[in-house]
Amino acid sequence: MGIVVQREFTVDRDDRREFERESRLGVWEGMRLLGSQMIAYGGWSLGGPGDVAVTNSAYADFDHWTATRAWGEFNSDPAMLAEREQVNAISAGRTRLVLSSRAHVIEYDDELSEPNPFHRAAGGPLSDLAPTFGLQSVVSETGFDIAAGERDEFIAISQDAIWPWYREQGARLMIVGRDPLRAVDQAVVMVAFPSIGHWHRTQGAAAANAPSEVAGALQRRALLTANQQARLLMVQTAFGKPVAG
Repeated sequence: MGIVVQREFTVDRDDRREFERESRLGVWEGMRLLGSQMIAYGGWSLGGPGDVAVTNSAYADFDHWTATRAWGEFNSDPAMLAEREQVNAISAGRTRLVLSSRAHVIEYDDELSEPNPFHRAAGGPLSDLAPTFGLQSVVSETGFDIAAGERDEFIAISQDAIWPWYREQGARLMIVGRDPLRAVDQAVVMVAFPSIGHWHRTQGAAAANAPSEVAGALQRRALLTANQQARLLMVQTAFGKPVAG
């Protein structure tokens, strides 16, 4: 079970370009030297506060995340520190651009989700660049409150019909997981779309035009869902491995 740490940074609008540059050339490349991955960066375009920069960083588990902290083992290993000397110099001023930040965690299912971070040792291969549809693509994040005992059925319905249909629309299933600070019967799903138009064609009334088996699956899944909340991240960096939508 991997984790994604999603952090919202309050950065003055005039400093956003520099914040992204130092992140892209410094922090995120440094993460690859730690075996972690930056999987999505941008700003909330719908459903979230518009005055923050958002990062989504993937780790193999909480021990991996702990090792990457300032007090963690990776920062007391001379060989690993030497590997990151250049990238750390690029991002040395980044903390001064941040007025405040806050974070929460998503645990994700390794088999259903895209990220593949790992505990890296000095001299070993770097973590992969995460796939990206690039600038102005979007990531839909939806939290579902599921009826007690029905989470497995919720996932099964999604796997059988809904997520394959998203892929047919050119989307990528990024994360299937849950918030560890909330009740067990909930799910967090992150799906990447090449554009906001691609996303809109799978939502609400547009989904009624989906094939009958997909529309039926959406209806069955809705019956298992007490509540859902969604927000849309607009990607604001070219960092990552470009993939076609």
